[in-house]
Amino acid sequence: MLRPIAVSVLAVVLVLTLGSCSGKEKMRDKAPPDVDRKLSYFAFIEEGDIASLIVSTKAARYRDGSGFLPLEITIANRGLRQLTLTRESFTLIDEGGNRYPAASPRELLEGYEFLDFDRKNFAELESIVFNRFGAFRKYPAKFSPTQSAIPGADNIVRDLVSLPKFGYLIDWIYFPEPPGGIKGHRFELFMDARELEDPIFIRFRVE
Repeated sequence: MLRPIAVSVLAVVLVLTLGSCSGKEKMRDKAPPDVDRKLSYFAFIEEGDIASLIVSTKAARYRDGSGFLPLEITIANRGLRQLTLTRESFTLIDEGGNRYPAASPRELLEGYEFLDFDRKNFAELESIVFNRFGAFRKYPAKFSPTQSAIPGADNIVRDLVSLPKFGYLIDWIYFPEPPGGIKGHRFELFMDARELEDPIFIRFRVE
């Protein structure tokens, strides 16, 4: 008389065990996120022992059809004696694997009308990183020009910026607009320098 009960209990145990294993297997198969961690709705961060790279896409979401993709960036040198950056240090890669160099000041001044507007209306990283890099020193940087002088800002376009350890910068950098457009697409920004063994890159999406 006890045998049917024992069999039923065993069946329940087997079902629970298999269900538990099945759940764990699904967790292992879950795809990793395709973008890096967010600091705000628009800002993404890649942070390591050597350097931090932050990208804000706040302006980019409005620039489909403008010819250029704007990015506000923050770079902090955490582990190198010196980090030397030029406009050529940055490469944008789109979803199709196409690579784009940073736009030159002349290209922007001749072909893009929102240089001042972007900085005035879409800058957000100053307030976001103020506490994060409170013990760091901010250094001037301006890889991209403005059409007019901005009061209280550094108005000299710089082709090279050298960040010592515990130094950081906030700046704007522009790339040619990919043929597939900007909004709704995922990109990678690569940063290279002679002091880096390998480039540092960040994955982000323009929403």
